[in-house]
Amino acid sequence: MTLRVPVTPSRTPGSTPAIKPELLRLLDMLPRSKQTELLNFARFLQQETSAAGPAASLAHPAIELRVASATTLLGLTGLVALGGDAVADTESLYDGADNGLH
Repeated sequence: MTLRVPVTPSRTPGSTPAIKPELLRLLDMLPRSKQTELLNFARFLQQETSAAGPAASLAHPAIELRVASATTLLGLTGLVALGGDAVADTESLYDGADNGLH
């Protein structure tokens, strides 16, 4: 089903646009999942325009980006092996077998 919504012509900076009522009307018509998606997008746009930066507008702590050299990252290669037997690893851990897993 395609819903066609008329586009409101842009107004000059001196006029009062009716953007908020139109946004609220359209928001009420959206399913909950799309409302959440729109909220996330609006927060993203607000972060872009915020003079204080994205960390100031988030309710949760900001994630700190740390830079690592390629040599450091290469040293981390092989620390985790995928494809093991989780049941056997768990049994050996709790049975006290010393297979280097703990």
